[in-house]
Amino acid sequence: MSSSNLSFVSTFTPARFRLFSFTAFLLGVSLPTSNALMNTALVLALVCLLWQRDFRHVMPLLRQPLVWLPALMFALLAVSLLTQHHDYGPKMVGKYQKLLYVLPLALFFLVDPRLITRFINGFLLANAVILAISLTSGVWHVTLGGLNPLNPTVFKLQITQNVFMAFAALVWLSRAFAQSGLKRWGYGALVLLATANVLLMVQGRTGYVALFVGVGLWLLLTLPRWQRIGVLACGLLVAMALVLIPNRATERLTLGLQEVRNCVLASADQAYQACDNSMGQRTAFARESLRLIKQAPLLGNGAGSFWYGNAETGYSVHNPHNEYLLETVQNGLLGLALFLGWMLCCFQAAWRQPAARRNLLVAVLGSYMACHLFNSFLLDSAEGHLFMMLAALLAGYRIASPQYGAYRR
Repeated sequence: MSSSNLSFVSTFTPARFRLFSFTAFLLGVSLPTSNALMNTALVLALVCLLWQRDFRHVMPLLRQPLVWLPALMFALLAVSLLTQHHDYGPKMVGKYQKLLYVLPLALFFLVDPRLITRFINGFLLANAVILAISLTSGVWHVTLGGLNPLNPTVFKLQITQNVFMAFAALVWLSRAFAQSGLKRWGYGALVLLATANVLLMVQGRTGYVALFVGVGLWLLLTLPRWQRIGVLACGLLVAMALVLIPNRATERLTLGLQEVRNCVLASADQAYQACDNSMGQRTAFARESLRLIKQAPLLGNGAGSFWYGNAETGYSVHNPHNEYLLETVQNGLLGLALFLGWMLCCFQAAWRQPAARRNLLVAVLGSYMACHLFNSFLLDSAEGHLFMMLAALLAGYRIASPQYGAYRR
């Protein structure tokens, strides 16, 4: 053991580790359950850093694009408040301040590699509890605390629950392949139940995208060629079964396509009413976004510039439910380039990890990139904070010194 290692161990007392460990676990638990709890955990993480007072990694992290690119994205958005006024601008900037959290979160997880395991275990435990409650309500039609058995969402909105459940299923799948015996069967059962919950119980088509893209990428990267062919054949059979056998997933997909069609074909005076549904509104959001992008293609229209609604009813939306469009509307092609550059750096950092960790990280990142087409996940609270933590882990992996060789997922 090197002298730097001895110094590190001697300053990290058991009391401090317990607080760090609890905070990491709380970060994982809070994401799928409570924004208030998540904010508490973030404050605790800052308290832990101030207590530890170990800032030797600050400069190496600041030199990483994984850290300064999101900070630059936030600065560009904040500066737009000085040049372009929109009523929703300050609130939009406030929502995006989470882009500055990558640095402190990376410092937090760099303190000890075991914190990452605590964080992931907290996230999985919370999703397991949500899955149990959701299954109880959906299968046995139990109205626990007012839950709707036809759409058994527990703590979060249906999109967030479905996406996070898809991520949990992906992690459970990777653990099932890594284990043997009863543990493998246990994780496999969790994967099947989580998949059924996403596809057949909880509404939210974004969850389908997260599940299919994440699992598909992971299988493509993990399995040998002959097994990929078998999985592809099974996937085709499942897809055929979903099409031929009536089920909620097929009904929701068909309804979504019909909503898009009705919105596109509607006349100008009927456009708002025809698009007043989930996929119809997303179609209208895209049309309005493209109109705004044409007005200011290079530098954008500024923070809070997107608006869609009905002045007569007071309904208004400042989010086109597409991260790529939102970045381009507000910060122009420059903002979109910064965003895509950040995503590319995340993929590069993930690709350089050991095979098992690489496959899981790339699958989650791929899921995020696909879901950004249907939701503005950096803007959304829970999904955005989870991505900040993912970026922080990747930044930590990039600069981890040899003594962090045990830095595991």
